[in-house]
Amino acid sequence: MSEPLKALSLATSYHKGENDIAAEFYLPCMRNAVSYDRAVGFFSSSIYVLAWPELVGFVERRGKMRIVCSPILSPDDVEAIRLGCGAEVEARIDQQIAREIRSLAADEVLGKPTRVLATLVQIGVVEIRLAFMTNTTPAHARIFHDKLGIFADPDGNAVAFRGSMNETWSGLSFDGNLESVDVYLGWDEGRDAERVRTETAYFERLWENDYPGVQVRRFPDISAEELSAYSDRSAWPEWVKEIQEGVEAAPRTPGGRVPRKHQLDALAAWEERGRRGILKHATGSGKTFTALLAIRDSLLRGESVLVLVPSRLLLRQWYKEIAETLEDLRPKILRCGDGHDEWRTKHLLSSWTSPEARDSIVLSTLGSAATEQFLSSVRQGDHLMVVADEVHRLGSLGNRAIFSLQTGARLGLSATPERFRDEEGTAAIFTYFDGLIPVPFTLRDGIHCGALVPYFYYPRTVALAEDEQESWDAATAQIRQLVARREQEGADRASLERQLQELWIRRARIIKRARGKVALAVATLSEEYEDGQKWLVYCEDSTQLTEVLDAIRAAGIRAHEYHTQMPGDRDQTMVYFSEFGGVLVAIKCLDEGVDIPDVTHALILASSKNPREFIQRRGRVLRKAPGKHLAFVYDPVVTPCIGDEGEPDPGIVVGEMGRAIEFARDAENPSAASDLERIAGRYGVDWADFVEEGIEDES
Repeated sequence: MSEPLKALSLATSYHKGENDIAAEFYLPCMRNAVSYDRAVGFFSSSIYVLAWPELVGFVERRGKMRIVCSPILSPDDVEAIRLGCGAEVEARIDQQIAREIRSLAADEVLGKPTRVLATLVQIGVVEIRLAFMTNTTPAHARIFHDKLGIFADPDGNAVAFRGSMNETWSGLSFDGNLESVDVYLGWDEGRDAERVRTETAYFERLWENDYPGVQVRRFPDISAEELSAYSDRSAWPEWVKEIQEGVEAAPRTPGGRVPRKHQLDALAAWEERGRRGILKHATGSGKTFTALLAIRDSLLRGESVLVLVPSRLLLRQWYKEIAETLEDLRPKILRCGDGHDEWRTKHLLSSWTSPEARDSIVLSTLGSAATEQFLSSVRQGDHLMVVADEVHRLGSLGNRAIFSLQTGARLGLSATPERFRDEEGTAAIFTYFDGLIPVPFTLRDGIHCGALVPYFYYPRTVALAEDEQESWDAATAQIRQLVARREQEGADRASLERQLQELWIRRARIIKRARGKVALAVATLSEEYEDGQKWLVYCEDSTQLTEVLDAIRAAGIRAHEYHTQMPGDRDQTMVYFSEFGGVLVAIKCLDEGVDIPDVTHALILASSKNPREFIQRRGRVLRKAPGKHLAFVYDPVVTPCIGDEGEPDPGIVVGEMGRAIEFARDAENPSAASDLERIAGRYGVDWADFVEEGIEDES
């Protein structure tokens, strides 16, 4: 028997870190309510409101839940709605949501919550309606992404709340970002009661499609049928119980973070493989946190740990993460690199990596770790665990010396551990770490689990200039000659491979630095940029950055530069960008581990056909941030110069298509694939049937 909401002792606000929002606020209200109205984000967010043990009692009390959420709309859909072409858009959205339901139901983690939702919709406990913004344009598209909830009990007492909170079954007080909610009590006369009345009236107007600027419509028929197919009236209470048991069984770090299922599965698979292997997990998967859980286990076993990172920036980030996540173990951390040279002069490495060093972590850049002095000082043996971030970096000729270390547990981390056109380096990595840990965690997985935001992809063509085409053709001719010589008997293959590598890099840079990209950047920003948006224009090098920055400013668009050698304060530039938006013209930040999660629009001029590079860059653009619900990626696709003589070599388009198809495959707008097919067809390329290639550019 539930008590009135008035019997609860509720605070005016709750903040994760200081409060357990689930235990102190959300679950007590759910336990005592008979109705729950919720405005959430996208449709997939709807499944999160359901997986609580209090849900069974809510249904037994004949409770009712109404959910208003938003479909993902492309700018073309927004324009069609604005022009009154709603029927066509609704048909596309219906099919889109049906696909999303199938995907959610098939997901190992989200499948049960989705089936719970399906059943509750079928038995009439939950009703869903979709909200569309109408007073918007493609240039400045807005989405319905309200965060409002209203509980009510049988006596009519109501509690309203607003805030950043999402109800995830992994626990509001532990998982994800810092969250807060503000709470208003309907029986507390004064501003609270007025606020509850206002919010209740607002929700009712939304529900009845009577609020300006928003269209709220019933759940589409095809999607409803798809959802109904996954319902089971008899099984859903057991599903809720199983979900909750999984939550309770999930270990929490002293800092309160809860490992996600894919992280626990990866660690279990790593253990089964003798604590050896490489995590091929996309940006947003929490690779660092997964590794820290493995390091925690290693320290508790009495082992010492060696953590290897490719850059000074990542050295600093890892130092901070280790100190915070493993605070309860109070490990000693010896930094090597980035100006930390104590290990050289005081001969500390031997003692810090000895079998007796049970609480020691050595954190080193690859530049330091690959030296003879470092390697000869490390105490090798089964007591030593090695963790390598961005593990593909270890496969270069200069870093492979690290593979001489004889250790026990080994864990490599990378979204793309394979080194393209470097089979020898890739083989060395996979041999040392004993291959991949199943199952890889993809970027699409990151979007589905809410770690990354969905995105729209817009390829835009830019042709090489005549002299650029001549340089590309000359490099291509040299490559063909060297490849032919390499196959001859008695050829100096090592020397020819080095020459080929240099030529591949030189030719790739012609594409990356194509002069037409400067004009494309100006045209794209002039057409698309709106005040308040947060754009990143990502350049290949400082020369291109200067050209683009000058051209953008000459077009009257205010822009800021961001790179390691910039004048002024980089941190303050980021603070300003985060608060006010604008255009940030940058180099290297997406490849050096710098997080700029606030970016909503990215124009990536530093095009690459190396999957490691473009997958990493795309993943960083898709990172979540407060108020960020979608991302937009603009990608220059370089095409040949159309001259007067002969047919253009389609090789350039073939090289560009590998990246472009990968971007289009996971995008929310199907038109991206059609655009690519037209571009490829123009040059006689079968866009869906060729091999992706890439090079590893260590410079």
